[in-house]
Amino acid sequence: MKRLKFTRAIFICLLLINSTSLSHTKSESYSNWIISQDSILATITIPLYEVTRLPGIQSKTINFEELFLEHAEESIKVKTQKEDCQLISSQKLNATEGFVRIEMSYDCNTSNLLMVDYRAIFDFSPSHMHYAKIYKKGMLISELLVNNATETWKISTSESQKPNSNVLQFFKLGIDHISGGYDHIAFLMGILLVAGTITRSIIAVSGFTIGHSLSLFAATIGIIESNSKIVEVFIGYTIALMAIEYVNKKSNKYEEQIPILFALILLLISLLGLTFGNLNIKSAIAYLGLSLFTYCYLNIESFVRNIKQSSKNYLLLCTTLIFGLLHGLGFAGFLKDSGIDNENILLPLLSFNIGLEFGQLCIIFFAWLILFKTKNYLKEPLPSVASGGLFGVGFYWMILRTFS
Repeated sequence: MKRLKFTRAIFICLLLINSTSLSHTKSESYSNWIISQDSILATITIPLYEVTRLPGIQSKTINFEELFLEHAEESIKVKTQKEDCQLISSQKLNATEGFVRIEMSYDCNTSNLLMVDYRAIFDFSPSHMHYAKIYKKGMLISELLVNNATETWKISTSESQKPNSNVLQFFKLGIDHISGGYDHIAFLMGILLVAGTITRSIIAVSGFTIGHSLSLFAATIGIIESNSKIVEVFIGYTIALMAIEYVNKKSNKYEEQIPILFALILLLISLLGLTFGNLNIKSAIAYLGLSLFTYCYLNIESFVRNIKQSSKNYLLLCTTLIFGLLHGLGFAGFLKDSGIDNENILLPLLSFNIGLEFGQLCIIFFAWLILFKTKNYLKEPLPSVASGGLFGVGFYWMILRTFS
């Protein structure tokens, strides 16, 4: 009876994890507000999938940009202590794939205290978060992290922000970002499942941490560029790959067939994506690379059986570092779209990454604590059921993100 209850708990958790196909990209939007002597110019960027929550999306006569622009005009109000500021112009802007960007200009006397009532998307996505940066005369004077409970912003245009005063805010932002990255958490659970021991888990998480710290830094400062959609697809697949590896380790009955099978599945997905117009040639080539990686990665198990344990640990560190590089690109998308500039990037970037690592360590700690308390119940077939659930979640995310 206890095992039955525990199994049900696993499936409930997996269903909760599966509640969104874009969970690594948490519900967030970003804006830059430029204050001049008699006007305010706001540029707002929001993920496309958030816009689909708005009523009226079923209408065939309006596109996503127009829909969000209309919604923003109604749900964003700017005023001073004396009067309301008038919206004098608004327009759609070019945005990267998967995002919508608009620009709004207000006629306003900015010599006094400004107040902004920002309600865009919150009524339709209560967990949504908005990150705003306010500039005056080219200087950053304020940064705000806004959620559904936030009241009217109050911006003093006579003050300037002290250098690096947002370090703590980025640390908290890192913790919050990891807590909402369900696919990232699912991947960590996959690592724990495959690693098997605390020592190997520490090695795996260390490699993963190094990898995503490097790619987070490189992508944020512009050294490398990535396709956010492909990154999200591949992040989902890494979860499924961890589950496949666990099954491959538990039984070598099909160890020759499994790498070939899943390499061919990836090739088939890329061909279907090309056929239905969901993928371009470059993206399809990326799937080909992932197919080759899958074949090589799943064949490692037969190779490592006869090597020393120290060599196995070193190989585990290297492979999780590769996975970390990929996941770091997903986190970098948030920082780039939030408007962080290269001039003062180091401390905010470091603080954000430390927040991510702190949150990640907390997740690992509580996971091992739960495993320790329930170790008497964690016998087969429960680990295999858990790996099957992780595979289902990861593969579902990959398919949905490919063809959405």
